[in-house]
Amino acid sequence: MDFDLAVVGGGPVGLFLALATRAAGLRPVVLEARAPGATQADDRSLALSWASCLRLERVGAKLPAIETGGAIRAIHVSHAGHAGRSWITASDAGIPMLGRVLGYGELVHALSGAARDAVDVRHEHAVSAIAPDDDGVHVVTAAGDVRARVAVVADGSGALLAESGFSTKTKDYGVHALVARVTADGPARDVAYERFSTHGPLALLPRGDGFAIVWTLPEDAARELAAAPDAAFLRALQDAFGWRAGRFSTVAARACYPLVLRETTPLVRGRIAVIGNAAQTLHPVAGQGFNLGLRDAWAVTSALRAGSVDDPLATYTATRKRDRAAVVGFTDTLAGLFRSDAPGVGSLRALGLEALDLLPGARRLFARALAVDAGR
Repeated sequence: MDFDLAVVGGGPVGLFLALATRAAGLRPVVLEARAPGATQADDRSLALSWASCLRLERVGAKLPAIETGGAIRAIHVSHAGHAGRSWITASDAGIPMLGRVLGYGELVHALSGAARDAVDVRHEHAVSAIAPDDDGVHVVTAAGDVRARVAVVADGSGALLAESGFSTKTKDYGVHALVARVTADGPARDVAYERFSTHGPLALLPRGDGFAIVWTLPEDAARELAAAPDAAFLRALQDAFGWRAGRFSTVAARACYPLVLRETTPLVRGRIAVIGNAAQTLHPVAGQGFNLGLRDAWAVTSALRAGSVDDPLATYTATRKRDRAAVVGFTDTLAGLFRSDAPGVGSLRALGLEALDLLPGARRLFARALAVDAGR
């Protein structure tokens, strides 16, 4: 047996799993299809909960200093066209910050540094098949095959999962996410904003000296704004969001993609498990997708430590059932709740936001759910 586990996908969740299992005394190998520079050049923004930051540091990842920006110490939630709003702070949860925002490439860089002398990471090893092989699995790649006790697919879906006996259920939300990086002249740099409108949320997440935005729009509108001149884009953003963050001054790195809910079942087939984006892709409304993936990886590590030789992943599905169902259900419900245009629903939504702001106990539970115990 070459390794205890083969991790398919060298993104943040896959690298985290490799480091966590290595710390547990196991021998992982990471198989990543892309070249080394491609993973670290990816500038997508990821929202990390406070608990995720602690887990990353625990496996040796040296995250960028807080002073460089990206800390979330408060979240301002509002509803376009209504007076209701809610203000959720780290002090509500009794922690220094609710989370932070980092680039995908920044996180890969931090995890790769921790893995450099501890984990075998093989780039340009696209996995084409995973087959049972006596007491392990045989992982086929274009650059050479690997044998391991188990395989864990941490990224992607499609043919590889289907051929391994997994099925994927997809729900199309009928809208696109327009993402970009913007700067503004407002003073607050540790506040995240979530503003709900007709088609879904418009989120501003502090990152560096500005914000990463995720704007939910119909496909035509998203594509039009993605290609619009900078001045036109900034005017549209200012009209939609308002002036809470100040005047928007620059925009960069625009892109758009369809929003779907994708769930893979089962989570385990024999000696193959799915985690992270391979297990589920969520609506970004609560920023919980990456954090859920890290908890998947943590649970796989625990399962491998507790599992038997014949069934090394025996406990994984059971330990993920509640957390996964809660987070998937919460994000899906929230995505639908704020799109309903039935008479009176807008006023009820605004009332709910105001009630959350006025009830310290409820606000404290919600803050801790976002930052620490999402599955509850």
